[in-house]
Amino acid sequence: MGPDGPPVLSWSTVTSPGLVLGRHASDPELDGGAVAAEDVAVLKRSSGGGPVLWDADLVALDVVLPRGHRLAADDVVAAYRWLGEALADALRALGVPDVEVIDVARARAAKASPGTAADACFGGLSPWEVLAGGRKVVGLSQTRRRAGALLQAGVPLQLDPTRLARLLGRDAAWAEALAATAAGVQELAPGVTADDLVAETEAALAAREGVVLYSARSASPG
Repeated sequence: MGPDGPPVLSWSTVTSPGLVLGRHASDPELDGGAVAAEDVAVLKRSSGGGPVLWDADLVALDVVLPRGHRLAADDVVAAYRWLGEALADALRALGVPDVEVIDVARARAAKASPGTAADACFGGLSPWEVLAGGRKVVGLSQTRRRAGALLQAGVPLQLDPTRLARLLGRDAAWAEALAATAAGVQELAPGVTADDLVAETEAALAAREGVVLYSARSASPG
């Protein structure tokens, strides 16, 4: 893939759940009995971050950018900004209230004073992630290779803090803390579908960045 190659956008959902661990986070202790009883696959992604429950209600976005592309900034923090802002535009268009994008200073302040569930992906904040009503609705991560960059976003339509707590062996207070800091889009804007999210995000990317990314959508069995 060269710098003149097209950026590629891919949407994914799953039909069976997985507990996805981030590459740079130390692996959390899991409740092996709960994981086995609920037939949840344990996976590891190539990008950083805390554990994520990828179930049928999480819509995942991968954007592959060739090295040198104008959207693949060398600054790994700044590289997220355009994607977070486009996703925020899409959520506003879908009627999600009080949408805001987290800047670097606020994200650093959150890391300096982490909450009870900050070890989960949706329990902490990173620059250019998206909140609605003060609760996280978009998680971002990335990985770099010689050929280019992979930016990833996860947008839950529904969030299940209790199930994630159970799989990780955490208590009710941990689940309540996660529910207070994160939300699913449908909780805030009932009726929004995955197709709505895809359409508005791609429209926002075209309007904001003046690009149409080659797009694919897949449903994985796991």
